[in-house]
Amino acid sequence: MKERILARILCIFLLFLALTEGRVYGQEVMKVGILPFQVYARDREKAKDWSTRLAKTLSSEMKKDEQVVLVDEDKILKVLEETGRVEIDELLARVIGQRVEADFVVLGSITQVNGTVSMDIRILDVYEKGVAASAFRAGRGPEDLESMARQLSREVSLKILKKETVAKVLIEGNRAIEETAIRAQIKVKEGDIYSPSAIREDLKTLYQMGYFQDVRVEKRDWDRGKAIVFVVDEKPVIREIKFSGNKNLKTRDLLEAVDLKPRTVLNLNAVQENVNRIRKKYQEASYFAAEVQYTLETFRKGEVIVHYKIQENQKVPLKRITFSGNLHYSDEILKKQFTETKEVGLLSWFTKGGIYKEDILERDLDTIIGFYLLKGFLEAKVGKPRVTVERGGITLIIPVEEGRQFKVARVEIQGDLIAPKEELMKLVPLYPGEIFNRENVRKSISNLTDRYADQGYAFVDVNPQTIPHGNQPLVDLVFDIRQGNKVYFERINILGNTKTRDRVIRRDLRTVEGELYSLTAVKRSRDSLNYLGYFKEVNFNTKKGSADDKMVVNVQVEEAPTGSLSGGVGYSSIDKAVAIFSLSQNNLFGQGQKAVAQVQFGAISRYYTLSFTEPRLFDTQVLGGGDLFNNYRDYDDYSVKRTGGLTRFGMPLFENVRDYFQYRYEMVDVYNVKPGSADIITQQSGKSTTSSIYGALRRDTRDNRFDPSKGWDASVSVEYAGGPLGGTNYFTRYETIMSYYYTPFSQITYGLRGRIGYIAGNEGHPIPLYERFRLGGINTLRGFKAYSVGPTAPTGEVIGGDKQILFNFEMIFPIAKEIKLKGLLFFDAGNVWDVAQPYDLTDLRKSVGIGFRWFSPMGPLRVEWGYNLSPRTGESRSSWDFTVGTLY
Repeated sequence: MKERILARILCIFLLFLALTEGRVYGQEVMKVGILPFQVYARDREKAKDWSTRLAKTLSSEMKKDEQVVLVDEDKILKVLEETGRVEIDELLARVIGQRVEADFVVLGSITQVNGTVSMDIRILDVYEKGVAASAFRAGRGPEDLESMARQLSREVSLKILKKETVAKVLIEGNRAIEETAIRAQIKVKEGDIYSPSAIREDLKTLYQMGYFQDVRVEKRDWDRGKAIVFVVDEKPVIREIKFSGNKNLKTRDLLEAVDLKPRTVLNLNAVQENVNRIRKKYQEASYFAAEVQYTLETFRKGEVIVHYKIQENQKVPLKRITFSGNLHYSDEILKKQFTETKEVGLLSWFTKGGIYKEDILERDLDTIIGFYLLKGFLEAKVGKPRVTVERGGITLIIPVEEGRQFKVARVEIQGDLIAPKEELMKLVPLYPGEIFNRENVRKSISNLTDRYADQGYAFVDVNPQTIPHGNQPLVDLVFDIRQGNKVYFERINILGNTKTRDRVIRRDLRTVEGELYSLTAVKRSRDSLNYLGYFKEVNFNTKKGSADDKMVVNVQVEEAPTGSLSGGVGYSSIDKAVAIFSLSQNNLFGQGQKAVAQVQFGAISRYYTLSFTEPRLFDTQVLGGGDLFNNYRDYDDYSVKRTGGLTRFGMPLFENVRDYFQYRYEMVDVYNVKPGSADIITQQSGKSTTSSIYGALRRDTRDNRFDPSKGWDASVSVEYAGGPLGGTNYFTRYETIMSYYYTPFSQITYGLRGRIGYIAGNEGHPIPLYERFRLGGINTLRGFKAYSVGPTAPTGEVIGGDKQILFNFEMIFPIAKEIKLKGLLFFDAGNVWDVAQPYDLTDLRKSVGIGFRWFSPMGPLRVEWGYNLSPRTGESRSSWDFTVGTLY
């Protein structure tokens, strides 16, 4: 039995060897000898090397074919020399061929007639009579000899080896795919020697294009060679992408989610992949139970409709977020660190909360890591969340590894010190014994970098090194400083300004070319340009200048729309319905000037205003401008019309401090005085004029003019009317207003505002009725009716006073950061006193209350409820005040 098995194995092995030998040696090798060519030319001296050049080119080209072996030229010349013959005929050629053991010999001639050159060659089988093959080429002159020889060498090889050439390459069967796209993938070219292996490689390449269901090759006779025909069977083309069952998501949103496009070749893998894309789109909208399937509907031959059938099912909100492994901080504290991922709540329909998106959650998980680093947990890790989809909603379980909480053991500064170490240490808010805080490390780097950068060291490197104390949860923190070279501004380029003039931008830069580099100057320049409001974006990019100590600054700006034509309707508890129409341009002709035309209609007021401001008069620091106005306002017992204009100037004195001067002239008409009104009202009815000058100093360090979280805003002002200025109204008004904002905690901002004012009639003249102080309403003393707090006439009308004090205290906190909705608690205190009455801090009207502020799509909205702590006769205990659509 064993002998039979061994015999069979031996037979198979011998058969394998035989087949392998056939494959390896099946290609017959031909030995070819190239004999010297006969040259026929009038100038034999010039033509003496033609034969050598021809033989060399033929040999070089024919060697490229592995089936051709050339006989050494020296061996041929030696045999020729032994024969003693000069002319070579066919008989001699065969003799030479046999003696050098060649299979074929090549002989021929080169002839020059009237400048043209021709080549005639014959191929002889050494052992057969007659010419095996011949070829002929003609050229313009001797310069064409090499190219002619190359062409003939190809014919010689083909005729000796009896190979076929590819005369034509054809493409058949393609409809949607361009022929040029197919040919670009095919390596076989017309004129090539036919090679089955090359054809197989091209077949494989065409399949890999993914456009064809089948590809085959046919070989057809064509002229004196063969035509290679690639016959392709294309996959269908997508005619349309259709959706059904999508009730809650719009078709256009689903089309944006998929990457299939009409008129592209059908790819089933891509069709299936887009099922997942559609599911993900539904998951982003909390439809985690959505089901998606597809069908292919044949429209006509070669075209299909991809039809996605959707069953949306019920919405599945993010119901619960929990953490595991968190020992030091509760789930509630960690959830508050998320900026976007929120559990479903009462306002989710409005804030888009309760929606689980994997990519957004990834970003929020980074905030958890950041939170732990701030608390000294340097080894903290957050694992991949586990998602559980239940009937009531989604539950996220987020694993946390807190690790150890590290404290600071030692803080040190080393390297290049530009100031005493004790002075630099004041810039490092880290102290031994306290919890290691990554944010304080970042602040330290920033403080040290800024200090060095302000001294011209633009490329200073501050490298913090944390050195742990073995098994103890302690780290040493060493700031290693390498200052580099001082750098100067070589050139400042302004880029991207299509409207704003260069000089308008440059005049707000805090540095000039040639000065020492200062990071603070760069930051202030950026802030100053952003403050202008002319640009969507301002970026300062620096690059090395012409030397190591020089820097080029590119100020890249993107222009923003600065003109507006707007109209709107608002409402306030003071003016009731308000209609506003405004035409403004904040960067007139790119010169930085501001022009405004505004009309405002309210139930008890009308305002018409034209305003022009030049913030840099003659490119100096001086502000100049003027207004024209015509205003009407109705009070309970009278109406006031004020028509006039003013001109104003301002200039900076110090950083964040400016002074302002203003001259105002207006004509005033008190009319519609009700019968029985107080004497002070009836005495001032009629027309009068006011000519006044106004001066003020203001310091503003707030971080945001509209929604500040820190900083001061303080001003003191004096206005004088009458006397040498003319006019019929004589008075002097003094006012001091101060606001302070600070945010000791990450979310809550405290605001303190105070105002004190005094006005006096000059030269025995009474204080004009419409210039007196009054309090009450949403902008002064909340919980009281607008303009209702102040001295009254014997008849009960509020006529205002000559002194006022007002205090406002607010605690502002976020309710929904996503929509910029904030809440506040407030305490107001203030009062107005009449002539001959002193300021009396024991006689302050007080209120407390709550409110909401929202920068809504309609405009800023304020809703505030005030409670009068000590109402007097005729006063309400509380009141609501609100404004929407405009700010006052």
